[in-house]
Amino acid sequence: MIVAGLANERALVEPRKATDSSKGTGIQDIVHSRRMEFTRMNVPPQVLVIDDDRDMRWALRTILESIGFTVAEANAGPAGLEIAARGQPAAVLLDMKIPGLGGHEVLTHLRARHPALPIIVITGYGTIQGAVSTIRAGAFDYMIKPFDNDEVISTVRRAIAQHRPGSDQANGSLKETITEMMGCGTAIQNLVTQIEAVVNTDYSVVVGGETGTGKEIVAQALHRYGPRKAQPFVVLDCGTVSEALVASELFGHERGAYTDAHERRRGRLEVAASGGTMFMDEIGNLCGAGQRALLRALEERVIYRIGGTTPIPLDTRLIAATNEILVDDDEAGAFRPDLFYRLSEFIIVAPPLRQRPEDIEFLARRFLRQTQRVHETSAREYTTDALDLLHSYSWPGNVRQLRNVVRRVSLMAPSEITAAHIKECMPQRSNRAAGTGSYRPVASSTPLRNLVEHRVQQLERGAILDALTHAGGNKTMAARRLGINYKTFRLKLKAIEQTASVGPGNVGL
Repeated sequence: MIVAGLANERALVEPRKATDSSKGTGIQDIVHSRRMEFTRMNVPPQVLVIDDDRDMRWALRTILESIGFTVAEANAGPAGLEIAARGQPAAVLLDMKIPGLGGHEVLTHLRARHPALPIIVITGYGTIQGAVSTIRAGAFDYMIKPFDNDEVISTVRRAIAQHRPGSDQANGSLKETITEMMGCGTAIQNLVTQIEAVVNTDYSVVVGGETGTGKEIVAQALHRYGPRKAQPFVVLDCGTVSEALVASELFGHERGAYTDAHERRRGRLEVAASGGTMFMDEIGNLCGAGQRALLRALEERVIYRIGGTTPIPLDTRLIAATNEILVDDDEAGAFRPDLFYRLSEFIIVAPPLRQRPEDIEFLARRFLRQTQRVHETSAREYTTDALDLLHSYSWPGNVRQLRNVVRRVSLMAPSEITAAHIKECMPQRSNRAAGTGSYRPVASSTPLRNLVEHRVQQLERGAILDALTHAGGNKTMAARRLGINYKTFRLKLKAIEQTASVGPGNVGL
């Protein structure tokens, strides 16, 4: 476990300021260029530590330098951003509870300016919701204090192994970036065409598509290649924000605005308000109060912190993602139509994986290479029967499910991945139709009531999943097929997904 360091003065370590290349000429330029190239080749990776706790910085520096890394330190957010801009670190360790420019804001700025830079978040308050929210905001990983030395070393090594020097810059074209990440089949070519049509505008965009199809990749491309690329890309996962906190998350609050408001906090919209992009993932989960407040802010183009009276101009591009039909004439109240029409100045649909089977092999090989690089696994290739099995599956969880299967099988297989290896990692639900679901024997001591409830849940699960499959992933149509209202269907499907996510045989539903 990390312990407090010595209390003596320790100066912050900052990279030296770059020299002005315009001062050199001729041979001096060549010599300087060769010398800098040689230096870059031989200098170990640098890790930037942003933490206001001097002892914690010292402890982390001691650990990282003991295994050969160099360390730069910053005791506040602005200093950390400046060092990151000048020094090009290979990874960042960021404390979320730094004063002034807070950890969430620093994370947002780093992600906007250095998209490929892995950021490891450090916090003393660990919750599942906090971890998910931080990862969705762009962090590479999440460490909770107190942590031991091995955890720090392992996490930083994984982060640096994934980082590609110089990849922060959008050197490739938009098309190259999308095809490199998603494939180059006809459906993806059509997706690129949609993105290119709107990328250089300020239109609000709704990105639709099933779970796991790459909606966030589309949103990031719209920001990274658009006119706002130099400003923050702010992410809010609407599914993780409770109704009680939605106003504070969106607009922030002043100190003393309510009981637990011990300090001023900027909301997500304010962080993006000065020319940035606001990405609201799974916006269909935004509560009614949040929808009303967001609509008003978009119409007036001004926001106020909770408890504040100072108007904050809102100059932001809004991108929303959803995996459902937000507005249906037959289902009143599911989502505000006026907000949907305000958001949907342009609509992009990310295609499901089953509609682009030509990309499956490309993606499977890409995920395998990623796992090899990060985890140093031994699996190197797929057999023909393994690729045939990957192509034959319908992938209801889309690309995310394929990635999870590849990541799991790469840990279990030797140098060559066969169909048998893949079958061990695939979800077992071939007999899921209503009335034909598999029945697992239970102990004879189980009460009859529990047996009946278990059987009913199995039948209900099969019926819901079959209806969703026949409706092509359209939740509204699936609910209609089953004769239940949309809200009930959503709640039941969410319960099924939560159960599947913890089961040993399911990956990425």
